[in-house]
Amino acid sequence: MDNEFLGIIVGLVLPLYPLLFAIYQKIGRYDEIVEEFKKLRDEHRHFRENCHGTEN
Repeated sequence: MDNEFLGIIVGLVLPLYPLLFAIYQKIGRYDEIVEEFKKLRDEHRHFRENCHGTEN
């Protein structure tokens, strides 16, 4: 009985791993985009302060 239950659980969970891996990769790409956006925002803020003086 325990082996059957374990087999059912593995049979249900195993097909989900590719889906979870794809979601994990998309989250990683999103994090990279956010970090790049933060760098560009900070760079823009720096140039704006140099050009216009103080920040609003």
